[in-house]
Amino acid sequence: MSSNRQTLLRQWQMLRLIPRYPIKITARDIKERLDTQDFKVAKRTIERDMQALSEVFPLLCDDRNKPYGWSWQKDAPSFDLPGLAPNEALVMKLVERFLSPLLPASVTAQLQPHFKAADMALKNPSRASGWTRKIHAVPPTQPLLPPAIKPDVQRAIYEALLQNQRIKAAYLRRGDSRPAEYTLNPLAIVQRGAVTYLIGTAFDYSDILTFALHRFQNAEILDEAVRHPAGFDLDDYIASGALGFGSGKKIKLEALFENETAEHLYETPLSADQSLKLHDKHHIKLTATVTDTAQLRWWLLGFGDAVKVLAPAKLRKAMAEAAHGMSRAYSKH
Repeated sequence: MSSNRQTLLRQWQMLRLIPRYPIKITARDIKERLDTQDFKVAKRTIERDMQALSEVFPLLCDDRNKPYGWSWQKDAPSFDLPGLAPNEALVMKLVERFLSPLLPASVTAQLQPHFKAADMALKNPSRASGWTRKIHAVPPTQPLLPPAIKPDVQRAIYEALLQNQRIKAAYLRRGDSRPAEYTLNPLAIVQRGAVTYLIGTAFDYSDILTFALHRFQNAEILDEAVRHPAGFDLDDYIASGALGFGSGKKIKLEALFENETAEHLYETPLSADQSLKLHDKHHIKLTATVTDTAQLRWWLLGFGDAVKVLAPAKLRKAMAEAAHGMSRAYSKH
């Protein structure tokens, strides 16, 4: 009985080690991984187990070249035990809906059986079964259609990022007629609104650069490890305001908001040190330390004449020039 139990546990663990097509694993690799989990068996035993398991489960053996490789069939259902609970299935559906655009294609493909299993779990009567139809994410700005990204380019870039490998790519900068060739060190992927950006460095330089994925014309993974710039941290990079397309310089913003316009700032402050004080009967004075970016200026301009910037002087001048420019544009017939 003990021998049967060990065989069952070993074979179940083997099934968990097998990747989904087109990735494959050899009997030797399975043995090495089982050895680390105290399943000490010969490679020949594993080969016999795999043959037996393939008669029951949807497994594939690539025998075109030695060593042979094993995979789950591409569309094989997920066999995880225990099955997905309704709340777990709900999380998988949220991942599919909102996070799939940010995941490497290989990861999304591996998750497809789990997404299907989540569909099946949510078909059963439960309090979570209708939840995916009751939630949504709405952007706070004007929705824009995302630009088209070449699927093979996205796949290469995401895989390179996942594997910490450099890429060789052709990138068409805005306004250029021909793409430029780069050797890039991918560091991160960030989605900002409708546009997805690659954060990385070029060639052997340490300057952090931002590349819009839809402007890549091609991309090829190189057999070279990524060269990480010393001290790079994605959270710090974002906090610097770099993706807001600015200098990253901190400023002390002072502005007058009409009372109704300022209401949302009481619940969603602009910064940790934000101060709101009654200025007069109709206006609230805002003081906050923020990063000087184009995004900040777009946000302020979006309020029209309901907001007036007081300081710093450089920002006030920029807002005044923008307002005068709009006035001139609308005064023309």
